[in-house]
Amino acid sequence: MSVLGYLVIIFLLLLAVGVPVAVSMAIASIAAIAFGTDLPMVVVGQRMLAILDSFPFLALPFFVAAGVFMDRGGITQRLVDFSAIFVGRITGGLAQVLIGTNLVMSGISGAATADCAATGSVLIPALKRAGYSAAFASALTAAAATVGPIIPPSIMFVIYGAITNVSIGALFLGGVIPGLLMGLYLMIAAYVISKRRGYPKMVTPSWREVIRITIDALPALVMPVLVLGGIVGGVFTPTEAGAVAAVFCFLISTCVYRSLKLSEVPELLLQTGILTAAIMLIVSAASLIGWILARERVPDLLVVSFMNWTSSPIVFLACINIFLLLLGFFFEAVSLLILVTPVIMPLVYNYGIDPVHFGVMMCLNLTIALIHPPIGMNMFIVCAIGKVSVRDYTREVIPFLLVLILSLICVTYIPDLVLYLPRLLGG
Repeated sequence: MSVLGYLVIIFLLLLAVGVPVAVSMAIASIAAIAFGTDLPMVVVGQRMLAILDSFPFLALPFFVAAGVFMDRGGITQRLVDFSAIFVGRITGGLAQVLIGTNLVMSGISGAATADCAATGSVLIPALKRAGYSAAFASALTAAAATVGPIIPPSIMFVIYGAITNVSIGALFLGGVIPGLLMGLYLMIAAYVISKRRGYPKMVTPSWREVIRITIDALPALVMPVLVLGGIVGGVFTPTEAGAVAAVFCFLISTCVYRSLKLSEVPELLLQTGILTAAIMLIVSAASLIGWILARERVPDLLVVSFMNWTSSPIVFLACINIFLLLLGFFFEAVSLLILVTPVIMPLVYNYGIDPVHFGVMMCLNLTIALIHPPIGMNMFIVCAIGKVSVRDYTREVIPFLLVLILSLICVTYIPDLVLYLPRLLGG
């Protein structure tokens, strides 16, 4: 049997019996090298460690820490109150607040699951008390959190940039307009559903309340501006921006809001380390598979096959989007990003597609997998918080799934939605 035969068969068998994706990738790769080649096993360690020796990956633990501090530090509730000032008076006001809060929080945490857990724990109970169905509240929370990996900073952009050597700063800038577009489409969907079901508006706050809420939320609102402004202005690199974000969230939580006690910091740092280690294990295992595929010239064969089949970038992008959406039913987003990117990138360059545009499009595509069965992480988080069944959740999430796919289509075929800001501000 060939190397690829061992790799594919063992990988699929391990997935079928419930072995975690990262472990399945590592075991399948080791077995393929052991039985399909005459290479020494020391290659396994060398290749798994090589990908980790990358400066951009230093940003990961910092952005994870920023999200953890934000969640525990009382920032979420203040952002909820601030969002209510602007969108609470729209039909389905609290639902609009949920989306608005995620748009702001996306500029702090960079992770969909962190935003989902933070906003869900606060707003799903509030939505239920206000008369919204638990399934609707859960579905909207999961969908709104998909904006997290698109609006900068973004952990997925860091990973994609580190793998492809594409500017992470350009990816951050490229995600701004698509993220806002996703939020707009979700707000329209929430408005239509709320109008049909008679979900209420929120009470208009007094001017005194508006001033108090704005001042209280101001420290949290400075963070996205500080991170993105620092990168664009050349003050610090995206990696250094992660450290700035983590320190800033820590100082706000402990010194300004005083919601985080110093005695809690070791536990949060341990949580950060565990989350970072889980991501890096996936990165390391997927890079080994990527190396085997490259050694077997799979990307080259794929390029030749695609170029012989069609010369149209439009057809290529449609095929890739469908392919990724289908894979999203079975693979976790970060695993899929790391596994597929090295294989697809030669095709991206051959079709003359801008790698920044493709990176934003790909990450947007993969975030959609977070909200649908069978393995959507956001789905599991909100179903646990809202105490709803996956069946009820799935029925409610379909309209939001459709508008996110509409956002994906717009980003795919209107490249300027991604490239306008990088060209304007990044040169």
